Amino acid sequence: MPPSPRLLLLATAASLSILALDAGHVAHAAETRSFPPYALEPGAKPARVTVEAKGQPGTRQFHLTSSAPQRDNTLGTRDITERGAYTLTGNLLFDALFAQSVDDAAQASVSSIKDGAYNGGQPIACNCFETGEKWNYVWTRDLSYALDLGLAGMDPGRAVDSLLFKTGSFRAGVTVPAELPPGSRQIVQDTGSGGSWPISTDRTTWALGAEAVLANLQGSARADFARKSYDALRGTVEADRVAAFDTTNGLYGGEHSFLDWREQTYAPWVREHLPAMAQSKALSTNVLQYRALRLTARLARELGDGATAVRYEGWADALTKAIDATFWDARAGMYATFTMAELTPARIEKYDLLGNALAVLSGVASPEKARSIFDRYPFAPFGPSVVWPQAPGEFVYHNRAQWPFVTAYAVRAAIAAGHVAAVDQGLAALERAAAMHLSNMENLEWLTGRAQFDDGPEINSRRQLWSVGAYYGAVVQDIFGWQPSADGVRIAPYLTTATRAQFTKPEAMLGGLSFAGKPVEIALILPAKAAAGGVYPVAGITLNGMAVTGPIHPEQLTANRNRIEVRFGPAQMSDSRVTMVPTIDPVSHVEPRAFMPWTPGISGARRTMDGVALDFGPTKDKTPLRYRVLRDGVLVDDNVAGAGWTDKAPSPPGITACYSIVAVHVSTNIASQPSAPVCLRGEAAQTIAVGKMARLGQTLDLGQVVVGSGGRHALATTYENRTFAVNTGITNAVKRLVLVDEKGKRYSAILQMPHIDPEGDRYSTRSSTRAIFDLPAGRYRASIEDFFNMSALSTNASYSGPGGMTGPVNEARIETLMVDRLP
Repeated sequence: MPPSPRLLLLATAASLSILALDAGHVAHAAETRSFPPYALEPGAKPARVTVEAKGQPGTRQFHLTSSAPQRDNTLGTRDITERGAYTLTGNLLFDALFAQSVDDAAQASVSSIKDGAYNGGQPIACNCFETGEKWNYVWTRDLSYALDLGLAGMDPGRAVDSLLFKTGSFRAGVTVPAELPPGSRQIVQDTGSGGSWPISTDRTTWALGAEAVLANLQGSARADFARKSYDALRGTVEADRVAAFDTTNGLYGGEHSFLDWREQTYAPWVREHLPAMAQSKALSTNVLQYRALRLTARLARELGDGATAVRYEGWADALTKAIDATFWDARAGMYATFTMAELTPARIEKYDLLGNALAVLSGVASPEKARSIFDRYPFAPFGPSVVWPQAPGEFVYHNRAQWPFVTAYAVRAAIAAGHVAAVDQGLAALERAAAMHLSNMENLEWLTGRAQFDDGPEINSRRQLWSVGAYYGAVVQDIFGWQPSADGVRIAPYLTTATRAQFTKPEAMLGGLSFAGKPVEIALILPAKAAAGGVYPVAGITLNGMAVTGPIHPEQLTANRNRIEVRFGPAQMSDSRVTMVPTIDPVSHVEPRAFMPWTPGISGARRTMDGVALDFGPTKDKTPLRYRVLRDGVLVDDNVAGAGWTDKAPSPPGITACYSIVAVHVSTNIASQPSAPVCLRGEAAQTIAVGKMARLGQTLDLGQVVVGSGGRHALATTYENRTFAVNTGITNAVKRLVLVDEKGKRYSAILQMPHIDPEGDRYSTRSSTRAIFDLPAGRYRASIEDFFNMSALSTNASYSGPGGMTGPVNEARIETLMVDRLP
């Protein structure tokens, strides 16, 4: 049985001393807390964190000292003065860490931003939230998650300016696709894998930030932002529908959200074959598309466009069913992170906490599935890692890491699921990280919870914006229950017995809030302490002494002071438990109880008299393995021993078939990533030589395609795109493949041809993403038409890389067109 939340929380508060505390005004006080190390951390000592305070509530001065090693060898001290929102709980460390989150947000509130890749590295005027101490620009996903977690309510005007900075119109000379609504804009997908969108399609995180901001605006400010949000969202969801939606399974393709350092979470071979990433389906990205569709539909109704609202509601309803059906892994009791890119989108047995939390918070997961997720997702002693299981041999960044913003989403989702143990574990992890490191760090090593251990995290910034939003929101929205919405402010605190035990005053107060320009404070009238593992239900809420039962509206607030009091009923005990990670060597990179096997490979495939024979490549694993074999994403054998296998019932000879294998640890049943597929092309396959450049704004004739037998066909190009590096940029070549039959009927689909890294002094070709058509027998004329990529947007006009200041770039050299008959 895993240790109880009570034991873990007590371990983080081994000592406590208060020097002076009066009945509400702190003259001078001090407190020391001790945070134990990971059990197997070599030579580790407990970290002691001391906080001293002086002054009056709301303007107190805190001096914090931590004995924990600090990132970049900085001093382990910090001075903070309360400003804006503040807490008064009788727990100095709790109050100081909340003040730290407010101070971090204030430091992130800037009048200009900069990044070496934009505007020649010179400042750009923007009343924005910058991303972190080391990241002085505004990135779509970081900003949007931070606003959704809590920062939208801290400074709604700055939030609006930041979000609008991440939208753009089409640059002069770019042909706008006919499918896009006139006058609409696009949300920016930032530089990334293979030249960005639509390999990466999580720009719809913007919808989460926009929804949170809309909940904090009133009157003309809200109306103006709602109109602008609708224009950006509608243009974006329509473009994504054309470029990234797969009609065969009802899901959107593209890289999973936030986990965007390719080899950290994808199989190593994917880095050099990014069309496979573009065609895979990711849980988090699809949930974000769902949320964007829901918000776009809601705004359409607000603006009187009922027909468009119905269109997007229909898309959203179908998408949520596809997400649940495709990603839910009943054996694991969680949603899988992503699927293969094969014809059948088979689940890969990797799981991420953000995607699962978003599925719970967005209503995709049923209550039973939500509970299962938090029963089954493994937690380390000091918080949950962002992925499970870990990738072998990869350094700490997304792999083998905790990210506080993901932990905060898990807390919020666990509250929705009523999973007390996961809430307590998550809140304890957020407190420990913020206290030990004297800032809201970007990320932490997964077992020790340190900002630097073993080989990472590779990069780590203080006051990372979404970590700041995570801590601020966990206090304001989750513990104190301040939850603005389109209908007003709901007050819904989630007070567990473990959180209650930290407060020493008769009430815990959150002051310095503002809604509709009116000041608000919340007082939790604390109930009697009870054993850990429970939660106190809300028994009653008053506003200025008057009972309230629903959302609080601006007109209910006075101009000078508004006090909300919350009273609670007796604690209700919970039987919830989290699954704990085995206690393993923290410097192991291959431990089979926590790591996937190394990604296997198929070294050869050939047709024989007995069928199709596969040869498996050598493995780095030192422990026993079994193999699963998949054909076109469908499992055909699940317990193969040895170095090869024969498909004795292969596809018919005219059909192209692709094989991949998965390795499984015999001792733990943890599975690897799938191998790179090896395809045997069928007798009906065609390769049509092209050897021409597909350029921006041009149509390229690919020649004639003859289909001898009707049915499903896959079409793809072999291409070169040497525009820029494989891990960044905005110049993924995004084109429209068009087939026209002899009667003039048109078939079309988007092809992606992302950047390719050189191999020495040469570039090899790659296969593009594929277009799948159900084609009758006959003759077709094939051509490539232009579409658009992120270089087409006005926001990237100051970008220093290709497609930026010198103008949009959307091109690739097409060597051949490949046509394959499918099952």
